Amino acid sequence: MKSLPLWLLAGLGLWLAGCDRERTERTPPVPSTPAPATAFPAIEPAPPSLAALNHGARLFQEHCAQCHGPEAQGHPDWETPGVVAAPPLNGTGNDWKRSRAELVAVILNGATRDGAWVMPGWNGRLSDAEVNDIIAWFQALWPPDVYSQWQRAHAAPGG
Repeated sequence: MKSLPLWLLAGLGLWLAGCDRERTERTPPVPSTPAPATAFPAIEPAPPSLAALNHGARLFQEHCAQCHGPEAQGHPDWETPGVVAAPPLNGTGNDWKRSRAELVAVILNGATRDGAWVMPGWNGRLSDAEVNDIIAWFQALWPPDVYSQWQRAHAAPGG
């Protein structure tokens, strides 16, 4: 089992620090009179801790890397028609098109293509916290523009 390279941990620390600043800059000012609850955007979850990211990386290596690759790069033939191959989860594929709920559902329930199982479900084998840590880890690999695009696309509650 491999631990996160030092350059990745340093980059994640910088990314997390930047996320905190961006969230503060986007926070709307407190109005002098109460506004309806629908006037404010949904509160963003706190960035994952380095411990959660490291845990997610270990879990990914143990449960997901065999198909999705050790750096979540996916199988080279993932887009080839007729070939069943795991897609990348590092932001270079189409994983950003899925909402958080959809990502969780695929991990827990697995996936089928043309009625055949192409990914096992991990429900009962991974806890909710473990699934969240895995998602946090592979989302930390996404380029900032991809992550921002995902956030905008799935800003609605439950997205």
